[in-house]
Amino acid sequence: MNQMLAMSEIASRYPNEWLLIADAELDDELNVVKGEVIAHSPNRDDVYSRLSSIKGRSFAIEYVGEPPEDWAVVL
Repeated sequence: MNQMLAMSEIASRYPNEWLLIADAELDDELNVVKGEVIAHSPNRDDVYSRLSSIKGRSFAIEYVGEPPEDWAVVL
């Protein structure tokens, strides 16, 4: 992957998936603006298992898409 992408492009490439984004650039409200996708999967545990691969780098974990109806969302 090794490519910085805007969050809009990331969302269109990986709909309804969990993402591990390295070197994430954030806006004033701490939303990811752009970054490098290190891992993506519909399964959250797959993405969390890749955390060790980004030692020493800043990162964000995001879910792109509408949460399924059986999820509870805490803001």
